[in-house]
Amino acid sequence: MSASTTTKETFWFQLRLQLRVIWALMLRETVTRFGREGLGMLWMIAEPALFVVGVMIIFSFVDSGYPYGITPAEWLAVSYPTLLLWRNTTGRITKAIEVNRALLHHQPIRPMDILYARILLEFSSGLIVFLFLFPIFIVIGICHMPKNILTMALGYLLIVWFSFGFVLIMAGLAELSEAIEKTSHIILYLMLPFCGVFIPTFIVPEPYRGYLLYFPLIDAVDYFHHGYFGSGVPSYYHLGYSVIVLLGMTLFGLAISGVAIKKVSIN
Repeated sequence: MSASTTTKETFWFQLRLQLRVIWALMLRETVTRFGREGLGMLWMIAEPALFVVGVMIIFSFVDSGYPYGITPAEWLAVSYPTLLLWRNTTGRITKAIEVNRALLHHQPIRPMDILYARILLEFSSGLIVFLFLFPIFIVIGICHMPKNILTMALGYLLIVWFSFGFVLIMAGLAELSEAIEKTSHIILYLMLPFCGVFIPTFIVPEPYRGYLLYFPLIDAVDYFHHGYFGSGVPSYYHLGYSVIVLLGMTLFGLAISGVAIKKVSIN
């Protein structure tokens, strides 16, 4: 057997092993958080779903002033699930390595596996909630079928990509700095006006709209909206710029997480 064949077999064995570790950590986290009583794991879907519906109901009583015949309920039904990806995941991943240090005594478990498990669990929850609620909203008449499902799906993937990079950065910084850990919830609240969920870009006048579009999350959410609303509603995005920034965020997030892991390992 050649050395290259042995290397390939070792790589695939290690990959399968780490995937099994991450899956086991996801199951452990789910049981720890939601327990086995009552709805159990179904709370992973029920909790964010109730939150989305509650926000929709509250804002339905507010005169939004949205043009193009868009109601607050429709806008939030489409937009709010995107917020769950980066907001909820950041809260769950802060200090995740520090809290689960005891698990690192098991040789197959790496610190990044703990981060990946929590990220995948929250992303899965957000996606399932969206796929569960959106068809219901269509049936009851709050939403309509997307104008371009592929564009909408690509926009959602861009939001997932942003959330992944952002969460890794916040996780790494929180492990390195107590100030970031204590103020992470403040950072998340300050991001709310600039996430494309509550304030559509088409009602923001220039030159402020141009400034907002430097934030890749706005680009991703607007592309997502373009897939749903189509050309009937103005959308503003620069995909080339967003992809470059998201790639930089991901690399920086992986780097800062690596530094944080070394710090935790030393301590």
